[in-house]
Amino acid sequence: MGQTLYNGAWVPTNSDAYDLTADLAKICLSLNIPIPVANSSERNGLAALAGGTLPVGTMVLRKDQSMFVEKWDGASWKTSGHCEWYRNNQVVPNTTVWGVGALTQDSAKTTDTAFVTHPAGDVLQFRDAGTYSISFTAVADAAMTGRSFVEFQTGGVAIIRTVTSGEDRGSAVIPNFRATAGQQLLFDTYQSSGANRTIDFRIRVTRVG
Repeated sequence: MGQTLYNGAWVPTNSDAYDLTADLAKICLSLNIPIPVANSSERNGLAALAGGTLPVGTMVLRKDQSMFVEKWDGASWKTSGHCEWYRNNQVVPNTTVWGVGALTQDSAKTTDTAFVTHPAGDVLQFRDAGTYSISFTAVADAAMTGRSFVEFQTGGVAIIRTVTSGEDRGSAVIPNFRATAGQQLLFDTYQSSGANRTIDFRIRVTRVG
């Protein structure tokens, strides 16, 4: 009959009939340890090895994607979520706080297109509550002198601001931002170089918890 422990692992009881191979197989499968796979082809071949159908919740580690975790939901493979957005050639006036404007999602580097959305210029919005790693990078066509910074904010309050004075680029990074469902972040920059600067922006968001 067996029993299920608090962490979901199955183990046999003393009264169970002895069946070493079957019991060990059931124990290993109940632990749901992520399976290392070389690529998507090896991942997709797991169903046949499992008898045709993978259990919901099966996880793999993709060796070709820095050991990124993917989880089977019964219909498709889902990731923990990573997205990248960019805006190139944005002209930022001198001595004016200026947002990133309309962003384009980088489909080649985005693994989940829905967990972060872009409802308006300068703004990204989280679908779900969770912990996220966020990176905002600005690269200008010349050094930003004077008082210059990149930042992102929520509710009119800056979460992080990084000074970029004397450099042609800067990044504002938070590895563990705790967001609520529906929360929005606004991304902007400021430079007082005495002239306009043309800036390429990139925002990277990964769900980590």
